Amino acid sequence: MISVEVFSDVVCPWCFIGKRNLEKALTSLKTSEHKNIKINWRSFQLNPQLPMRGITRSEYTSTKFGGAERAAQIYERISGAAMEVGLNLDFEKIVTQPNSSRMHALVYAAESVQKDHELVEGFFKAFFIDGMDLTERDNVSFIAKSAGLETTLIDRVFSDDLYLDKIDEDMQQSAKIGIQGVPFFIINQKVGLSGAQPSENIIKAIEQSI
Repeated sequence: MISVEVFSDVVCPWCFIGKRNLEKALTSLKTSEHKNIKINWRSFQLNPQLPMRGITRSEYTSTKFGGAERAAQIYERISGAAMEVGLNLDFEKIVTQPNSSRMHALVYAAESVQKDHELVEGFFKAFFIDGMDLTERDNVSFIAKSAGLETTLIDRVFSDDLYLDKIDEDMQQSAKIGIQGVPFFIINQKVGLSGAQPSENIIKAIEQSI
């Protein structure tokens, strides 16, 4: 069994691109002898300081990038990279920037019922393509239900702070490793790969770890 730990943030566009590159790599590897590959999604927050209620997108871009003009330049480059992997990101639709901790907790909840891949995809699509407000609990719950999570499990994440301790553990581990940006792939606990690497680089890293 080959393990691939993916440190990512569900509100990180490069992580969405990296997910597509990983999927392409896995599709290629399925035709070879490397068929037993386990993907584990791990938490990383680009903006852990954000309040749980989130902030407006304009405030976020002003603080993060120094204004809308600079943000537009950065997002144009990201959009170009996204289109190369078949993603049409719509940054104009995004009106709020959420704190992603609850969503990461829900990914862990989804992992417990083998729905984590569906939920990660759901969050990426909702935020970067549909422009859904992920500061709203109803919207986040809807995405989780659509991915296959039961309402009782979703409610426990919100009411009982379920899996928030796992988020802290992941953040501590990423700091210990020295992860400063995501996506970051750790393959078989041996090989680290930083950034939205092309699929061929991911394949090489997997083969190198064996």
